[in-house]
Amino acid sequence: MSNQQEEALDVGDELIAERRGGPEAPLPDDMNPIHKVLIRIIDTISDWTGRVVCLLVIPIILAMVYEVVARKLFIAPTLWAFDVSRMLYGMSFMLGAAYGLMRGLHIRADFLYRAFSEKTQGRIDLVLYIMLFMPSMIFLLYAGYEFALKSIMQGERAGDSTWAPIVWPVKTALAVGVLLLVIQGISEILKSWYAATRGRWPVA
Repeated sequence: MSNQQEEALDVGDELIAERRGGPEAPLPDDMNPIHKVLIRIIDTISDWTGRVVCLLVIPIILAMVYEVVARKLFIAPTLWAFDVSRMLYGMSFMLGAAYGLMRGLHIRADFLYRAFSEKTQGRIDLVLYIMLFMPSMIFLLYAGYEFALKSIMQGERAGDSTWAPIVWPVKTALAVGVLLLVIQGISEILKSWYAATRGRWPVA
């Protein structure tokens, strides 16, 4: 098999994600100006959210290291380290989901999709975002809002931990994360529309 054939077959998710952008990716001149502004604003919000949320990894690591040292060296396990790491991980996962969507980092079974033309890819994405993604995310946003509001009003604490930490920040992060996904979905719909109508993804 020639090098060109190997390169043609070696099209991973990363390449598909890379061509779909981020706030630093130049947008084509023939794109609707309003669409360009919306995409740029939304992608910038998701990008900065991802940059900030990734800092949650630091307290997660510190909590786990402290727990290991306290448990193994001083035989003094903590009540709080596991809960802190679990809650912060859940918050980082949900709040970083929009960043992952913008970068194309979510898992997708695209062994057939990648062989389609870019216009067909755009049409598939457009239909799926409008018919499946947005309705499900809007429903989840409503449920997450109710979930978080009830938790805040009740001052809810974790019932599965002797430390019993408050859990409304985690449930609020769930709702905020879904809201960010809905907003990023608008950007993805506009990109898909461009690909579906122009036959190429909106990057220069």
